[in-house]
Amino acid sequence: MNRPSARSRWLWPLLVASLSANILLGAYAGTLFWRLNVPLIEVTSPARVLERAASFLDDEDRAAARAAYLKREDAFADSEGDVAEARARVIALLQAPELDHAAIRAAFRDVHAARTRSFDMIVEAVIETVQAIPPERRRELMSKIPQR
Repeated sequence: MNRPSARSRWLWPLLVASLSANILLGAYAGTLFWRLNVPLIEVTSPARVLERAASFLDDEDRAAARAAYLKREDAFADSEGDVAEARARVIALLQAPELDHAAIRAAFRDVHAARTRSFDMIVEAVIETVQAIPPERRRELMSKIPQR
């Protein structure tokens, strides 16, 4: 009697699981792209983050947020350029015939460091903006944000 080998016994369940995971990831990425209506790479740009946050403010406060962003605009652009360069290095390293684990880790750390610099600048812009908002309006604005 012909018994299936251990390899063939696990092949189909693994293929089905892999296909299911790919469909799930594709659906998630597609939904984000469709709902946000922007390329996924732009979703995390500081300009987009601050623009989205400022959309909740009234005109006067939005002007303060815009000024805080413009003060840092060049630094944000530099940081985003650093992110793009580090991502390109990661991709190039991952495409190489021989993987250099240390170089790949270093490139990922560079992406993380550039993202951290951008995040820190966003925090500073937000703090500068909320300092310009009178306490009463700031409390009113914060009361509209759902607490989870």
